[in-house]
Amino acid sequence: MKAFIASSYGGPEVMQLGELPEPTPRKGQVVVNVKASSINPVDWKVRSGDARVVSGWKFPKAFGHDFAGVVATVGGGVEGFTVGDAVYGYSPVMFGKPGAHAERLVVHTKKLRRKPPELSFEQAAALPVAGLTALNGLRQCGDLNGKSVLVNGATGGVGHFALQIAKARGAIVTATTSAKHAERARMLGADRVLDYKRLNFSRSSERYDVLFDAFGQVGFTSAQPALEARGIYVSTLGNPKLVLQAIRSKLLGGKQIRFANVRGKVADYQALEGLVVAGKVVPVIEHTFDLDHAADAFARSEAGGIVGKVIVTL
Repeated sequence: MKAFIASSYGGPEVMQLGELPEPTPRKGQVVVNVKASSINPVDWKVRSGDARVVSGWKFPKAFGHDFAGVVATVGGGVEGFTVGDAVYGYSPVMFGKPGAHAERLVVHTKKLRRKPPELSFEQAAALPVAGLTALNGLRQCGDLNGKSVLVNGATGGVGHFALQIAKARGAIVTATTSAKHAERARMLGADRVLDYKRLNFSRSSERYDVLFDAFGQVGFTSAQPALEARGIYVSTLGNPKLVLQAIRSKLLGGKQIRFANVRGKVADYQALEGLVVAGKVVPVIEHTFDLDHAADAFARSEAGGIVGKVIVTL
């Protein structure tokens, strides 16, 4: 089958269009004819070798955690899914699973959801990693109704979901983004928009109940001046220093740290799907590329400065 594959860990030069063996489902698995997949920063970070301890050394391999498509083959012991079902979900490539930037993908039903008919395949493929990350990070902040929430990087992949979810939960949302994306942030529901190039929010007099750092670049030390006395800093990136700071802050009280990562429980998917179907959260797709131009899709994603997600279609 056709796939966009890497021959080793490295930069963009290690990836090209090629062939992979046809997947065969084992017990509890299905094969999905992929209609759309997305690109997340985790994909090109895995490609660089940052996660090689858990992602493994088997090459060639395809990346692409998010996918949407149609069930083509069903393995033994599968219940609840049949051939022809429209589905979506994510395959944890970071932990050595097959990637979705291919014509077909074998995936365990635990990582599979029926695609809501209200969503296109492209929209469904934009949801799992970024949407579940934003949902989980904000879930750990408790009731957001009437709370002040700042989303840093509010028009990016995770950020545009965090902005909309926070707003849907009753928060007063401030978005930081570039000047050219300010109007898009307002359209997504931001009550206030800050140009990150002109205003350093950590040096402002404003204080927030939650600071959701969609890029994970601010850090707790820089975030603290912008937080209320019992405010929460949410980061999409964990590192040893931040983990130690989180433990220390939990023991001492006061300003806290939470980590936003993918949590794909049934209740999480149901909550996310409910928001999307109700029109309170809209997956934004700025660029779509077919599989033959997946190299361009990766280049666009890695260049940054995009609104929403980059999608690869088949």
